Amino acid sequence: MHAGTKALTAGIAVLAALATWPAGTVATSGEEPCRINTDAAVIRQAPSKTAPKAGIGYRDQTCRFHGYTRDIAWAHITMKDSGAGGWVNRDLISTAKEQLAPTSP
Repeated sequence: MHAGTKALTAGIAVLAALATWPAGTVATSGEEPCRINTDAAVIRQAPSKTAPKAGIGYRDQTCRFHGYTRDIAWAHITMKDSGAGGWVNRDLISTAKEQLAPTSP
């Protein structure tokens, strides 16, 4: 198979995978670690303040970050300890490796 054909095939596969994500979300390449950086973060079943609660994360608990909504207002996460997954306000987590140090004394 020609290199250009391989690239086109790979691009089509990526677009097909993105089509399976919930509406309004953006996929990231893989996952990255994250940490809750507020006293309590409500995890919602959908990226909306009115969506049902899926769980709660507390300061310094670790999670896996999966992606943002297109407007980058909500982050899709899964808590490492409880396995609760869903959406939190993007300002309630840290994803940069230098920001993952515990915030408690």
